[in-house]
Amino acid sequence: MHKRSMTIAGLCFFALALSIVTATAAPPKYVGLQYDEIARMVIAPATAPPPGTFTDAYQKILADAPAVNANPTPAPRRGGLFGGLLSGIDNATQQAEQAGNTMQLSLTDGTLVRLAYYNGWVRTDNVVAKTATIDKCAQHQVIELDLARKTYKIVDTNGTAVPCVTAQPAMGPPQRVNEAPGTVDLTITSNAVNLGPKSLQGIPTNGSTDTTQMAMTNATGSCSNGSFGVENERYVSKIAVPRRFCPLPKGRTPTTPVDMVVQGGCKPTVHGSSSGMYWMRSSDRLEIYNRMTMLSGESAGRFQTVTQRGNVMWLTKPQADALFNVPPGFTQTQ
Repeated sequence: MHKRSMTIAGLCFFALALSIVTATAAPPKYVGLQYDEIARMVIAPATAPPPGTFTDAYQKILADAPAVNANPTPAPRRGGLFGGLLSGIDNATQQAEQAGNTMQLSLTDGTLVRLAYYNGWVRTDNVVAKTATIDKCAQHQVIELDLARKTYKIVDTNGTAVPCVTAQPAMGPPQRVNEAPGTVDLTITSNAVNLGPKSLQGIPTNGSTDTTQMAMTNATGSCSNGSFGVENERYVSKIAVPRRFCPLPKGRTPTTPVDMVVQGGCKPTVHGSSSGMYWMRSSDRLEIYNRMTMLSGESAGRFQTVTQRGNVMWLTKPQADALFNVPPGFTQTQ
């Protein structure tokens, strides 16, 4: 009996000591942030996914995504004078078909990217295509990874200012801006409504809806009359997000809807009042959900953009170092 009591006491002491060690052990030091992002355009009669549906959207993209072949089989080479040309056409047709399937997937399910931030660097993964880009801005270096074929390419940006992540180049030739003088009365009405707290993917957020209407009247010169309206619903977390771009090139770029509707030599006289405009709100916190709806023009009520984010995780230094360097076993290409 005495011996059993001593054994139980010893086990209790060991458990207590273990709990003390566990409780006092230093937590991991996080140095980076990673999350997945789904962006899509929604055109009526389709409806925008509501907040809280990220997981379903994520699983659907993975389920619908075509398999990426690390060693694609080229079309059989044909003989004769035009054999090589016809084989090349076959291969181009296969590539065009794959590109078309990818485009269709992005329209129906959205585009999935994985973003990671560490040490002033940004890594962008195309999860479906199994490719990644690591932008080391200060070092003027871009590392392009083909995760399916286990190859990589290093590009020296030579100090040029290129965006680190998701900004896409505009399609077609650059639009000319009329620099001739002009004036216009710009009336702005903006209203913000607090939607309150909401947990999305287990992350506390606060929601709001901002509605902004702009009307241009009495236009002269290079200005023009018209209207613009947008509604923005967003759920913002308290998670700080690092700066997403390398130093931007010099020159004036549109930063607000006012800049988009009034450009060049047109000088607006602004009228109206607002209780809040979405573009003036803080952008250094991670938005878990963002839905933007056009309220005027040809796209009024028909066109929306939706961004959902999830799978948020913080990176320790070993995890970040592995993520922002070329993986072992990869072969360099030119």
